[in-house]
Amino acid sequence: MSFFLFGCANQPKIKRCTDCHNQISFDKLHQQIDCTKCHQGNSKAFSKEEAHQNFLKHPDSLVVYQVCSGCHKLELDRFKNSLHYTYKTMISNTLKAFGIYKNISLQELKTFNYEKPLDKTSVVIDFLRRRCLLCHVDYEGEDYKNTRRGKGCLACHFDLLNHSIVKPTINHCLSCHYSSYIGWDYLGYSPHNWYEDYRSPFVEGKPPERPYGIEAYQLLKSIHYEKGLVCTDCHKKEEVMFGRNKIKCLDCHQNLSKKTHNQKTLSKYRCEVCHANFVNLDGKLSCILEFNPSLDDWYGLTVQESSEVEKFFDLLAKSPKLAKPLMKDKLTGKLKEGLWLCGLGERTFEKLFLGKDLYGKMCVLRKKNITIYYDEDLKLEGSLKKCISPHSIGKGNLFSPGGL
Repeated sequence: MSFFLFGCANQPKIKRCTDCHNQISFDKLHQQIDCTKCHQGNSKAFSKEEAHQNFLKHPDSLVVYQVCSGCHKLELDRFKNSLHYTYKTMISNTLKAFGIYKNISLQELKTFNYEKPLDKTSVVIDFLRRRCLLCHVDYEGEDYKNTRRGKGCLACHFDLLNHSIVKPTINHCLSCHYSSYIGWDYLGYSPHNWYEDYRSPFVEGKPPERPYGIEAYQLLKSIHYEKGLVCTDCHKKEEVMFGRNKIKCLDCHQNLSKKTHNQKTLSKYRCEVCHANFVNLDGKLSCILEFNPSLDDWYGLTVQESSEVEKFFDLLAKSPKLAKPLMKDKLTGKLKEGLWLCGLGERTFEKLFLGKDLYGKMCVLRKKNITIYYDEDLKLEGSLKKCISPHSIGKGNLFSPGGL
């Protein structure tokens, strides 16, 4: 009898994920989600090896959508029709800039069959998929401290550090809206140019940290940021996820001076024309698809806000035989031969271009000229121009007594 009891006492025990990963716990609303729903593996195993069989460290966006749709199907269906998911305007504007007048949806872009050898459309689409769509929610972001994120719904609703489901914070927004894009200017940041002569000097013999991939100048912070407003105070769920009920400045700012904010003025000018403290602009961008990059050719330009480019050149300098010029397709996650390497001809916060929007109002313009090279025979030039809403908002002292 004692032998029988002793044998039972020494039987291996079934362990759940949280028996080892006891620092991880979801809130009450999400506690019922088993770890294997996202990470696969086996949640009732006798060993680590058994538990981690077919384990997914970073769940694919399709897996995430499937899990979240169990409770949030309405939100997910509507989100997949929003500009934050479809990138409809961005894709259309980029193609048109290069004279490609085709209505290509995100799904069509994802499954596009490249011509061989690559034609004009194929080259631009490859450029889009591998170098431009860094912020799509199906991509995990560049491998920098503040730009890495979850995929799918987790891009905005997951705290990587604490492994928890959360409401979006300003840090989630800035994991995409950084550098010369709208968002960094809200905090008063203006990115440096990539070439090393324009970047920050060493501090105590070491380069400064680059949590977003590039250093920045500290300019005036938005008055809204100074007052404590975060992104979601203005950009709410209905706008970001459902593409409706976009907030306007006058929804909050109703008691304005009639002298400077009369109906005639407000009908002619968008608010940021007078109230933007500065505008981050990348005037000229030149890119080439390289299959055998040389460190000598790109010396001083190995930092391009692309962690893939940086890692390649780091490895090329240390172990040339191991360095392979591969770049990930941001929509499929698959590696493909060839690196899109770029240089900025101009990056500034000192210029202001004005134009008119679809309603005839004066607006702040973003103007960008892009040149793409593919082998010796193909050079493509495109010009982007669109109205933007800088978030570097101030009091508009330029037109006030004592202003410049």
